[in-house]
Amino acid sequence: MHFDLPTIWTILVTVLIAGYIVTDGFDLGVGILHTIVAKTDIERRVTINAIGPVWDGNEVWFITAGGAAFAAFPELYAALFSSLYIALFVVLLALIYRAVSFEFRSKEESEGWRKFWDQSIFWSSLIVALLIGVAVGNILAGIPIKNSAIEGEMLKGFVYAEKFPMSFINLVNPFTFHGLFGLLVGVTTVLFIILHGVSWLIWKTEGEVAERARNIALKVWPLFVIMYVVCTGIAYTISFKIKDPENVKYLNLPEDMLKEIASMLNNGVLEHALFRFPAIEFTLIVLAALSAVGYFFAVKNMNGAKAFLFSTLTFLFAGFAVMFGAYPLAVPSSYGLEHSISIYNGCSSNYTLTVMLVAAIIFTPIVIAYQAWVYKMFLFKISAESIKKEIEEARA
Repeated sequence: MHFDLPTIWTILVTVLIAGYIVTDGFDLGVGILHTIVAKTDIERRVTINAIGPVWDGNEVWFITAGGAAFAAFPELYAALFSSLYIALFVVLLALIYRAVSFEFRSKEESEGWRKFWDQSIFWSSLIVALLIGVAVGNILAGIPIKNSAIEGEMLKGFVYAEKFPMSFINLVNPFTFHGLFGLLVGVTTVLFIILHGVSWLIWKTEGEVAERARNIALKVWPLFVIMYVVCTGIAYTISFKIKDPENVKYLNLPEDMLKEIASMLNNGVLEHALFRFPAIEFTLIVLAALSAVGYFFAVKNMNGAKAFLFSTLTFLFAGFAVMFGAYPLAVPSSYGLEHSISIYNGCSSNYTLTVMLVAAIIFTPIVIAYQAWVYKMFLFKISAESIKKEIEEARA
C-alpha cells in the first residue's frame, strides 16, 4: 500500500461514508423500528423525538461523501452515478420522502393521517438501507463497466455496458452473481441498521419502547451474524479475470503494485481478489466479530451507550476490511480486471487533491466538533411519560 494522495483520499472518502452509515444509520434503524417498537401514538412520538434533533444533520455526511468522491475521483463518480443511476435516484427520492414524512406526520391529529406517514417513515428508511447495501455488494462483486480507452476511444471514459431497464434489474437479479451478492449484502445492511437503531433507542429512550427494542435486537442479532459470515465467505471466493495482461497498464497503478498483482495471477485470474492483504483483513474481520459479541451483551444488559459503541465499531472494522480488500480498485469490472476503475486512473490531479486535503484538514474537525456538541446537548432520556407531560404543559 502506498501512502500517496490517491490513497489518502481513499481513506478520507471511506471515513466520510462510514460517518454517514454510523450517524444516519441509527436513525434509519429507528425509522424501520418506528412502527414495530411503538404501539401507541405517544410511543411513536418518543421514537421520532429520539432522532428529531439529529436526523437531518446526519444526512450531511451523505452529501459530503458524494461531493468528496466527485472532486477527488471524478471518473469513479461519473461511472457510478451512471451505472447505478436509477438505484441512487430511488435512494434520494426515499430520503426526500422520509424527510417529508417526519415533517407532515404531526400536521394533523387524525389517526389515519398519522398511520400513513408512520408507514412512509418505515418504507423509506428500509429502502434507503437496502439499496445502499445492494449498491456496495454489486460494486464489490464487479459490475459491467468498460474502459473505452482500451478500445481506442479516449473521450468516453468508463462506460456502463448494460442499458436501462436491465442496468437496474440486474442490480437485484439473484440469477447474476453481482445481483445475488448485492441482495445478500443489502439484507445484511438492513439487519445491521436495525441493530444500530436499537442501540440508539436503548441509549436515548426508557420504558416499554426500549424494552421492545432490546427484545428485537436479541432476535435479529443471530440473523445478522449468519448473514455477515455468509457474505464474508462469498467475498472470499470473488475472483477477477484479466482478458489481456497488456491492458493492465490502463489501471495506472504504481510499478510495484502491477508486479504484485501479476505475481498473484493464476492462469489470468486474480483469485481471492478481495483478500490480497489477508493479515490486515482477517484481523479487521475478527475485530468486527468481537465487537458484534460486545454489542450482544451490551444490549442484553440494557446498556445503550456501550451497545452504540460496539455497533459503531462493528461497522468501522467491517467497512475498513472492505476498503483494504478492494484497494487499489475502486470499482472492479466484471468484463476484466483491466477495465476496472482504480484509485489511480479515476482520481483528480495531485494539485486538486492537495488543495482539497488542506480544506479537509481545516473544516472536517470543525464539522465533527459541531456535531459532537449537538449530540451532547440533546443526549437525554425520552419516555412516554415525558411526552405526555409536554403535551399537558402545552395545553395548560
